[in-house]
Amino acid sequence: MGLAVDEKAPDHSTLSVFRERLVQRGKWKVFEEMLAEIVRTAMSKGIRFGSIQIVDSVHCLANVNPEKDERRQKRGKPPRDPDAGWGVKHQRKARNAAGKVKEQPEYFYGYKAQVSLDAEKELITAVEVTSGEAYDGHHLVSLVERDLQQGLPMETYAADKEYDNGDNHFYLEQRGLHSAICLKGHVHRRKTPIKTSGWL
Repeated sequence: MGLAVDEKAPDHSTLSVFRERLVQRGKWKVFEEMLAEIVRTAMSKGIRFGSIQIVDSVHCLANVNPEKDERRQKRGKPPRDPDAGWGVKHQRKARNAAGKVKEQPEYFYGYKAQVSLDAEKELITAVEVTSGEAYDGHHLVSLVERDLQQGLPMETYAADKEYDNGDNHFYLEQRGLHSAICLKGHVHRRKTPIKTSGWL
């Protein structure tokens, strides 16, 4: 890092303070422009992006102890990281007191980075940061728009079932893009089997 032995190292809060200053001044656009410049440079250097983009969210824990922060707020102090929020990482199987296995959500406190990634080169082309509780499905359109502005040759968007909603499928169709978003599996199953004739 180029620090001398007698120089003070950055404090753990340096990045969060820097982030707050950027947010207050509306400077997030700078980071978006930096990423766009990286993609443009890659294209000008001959890197060929593929036709498939993958959209997903990455969970980032806030540098906060939620229990201590709750006590802090009860004393009338502001939260340490007001932009962070509670979100669900995934469902995990757990055994209850009766011995039955049930799925239950595993929570985290922090942020989500909504990411669009080129499947062939594994390069990130667009990012959008949200708080932990944000619904992933609401961010596909803005990521695709950023990719389109950069002139990427994508034809298909893949994503997990969190992005499966009619608006996203319709948007991709209107843009002439294929949807490879995993479906949530809302299949209605009959309680009684269907009687078939002998010719089936």
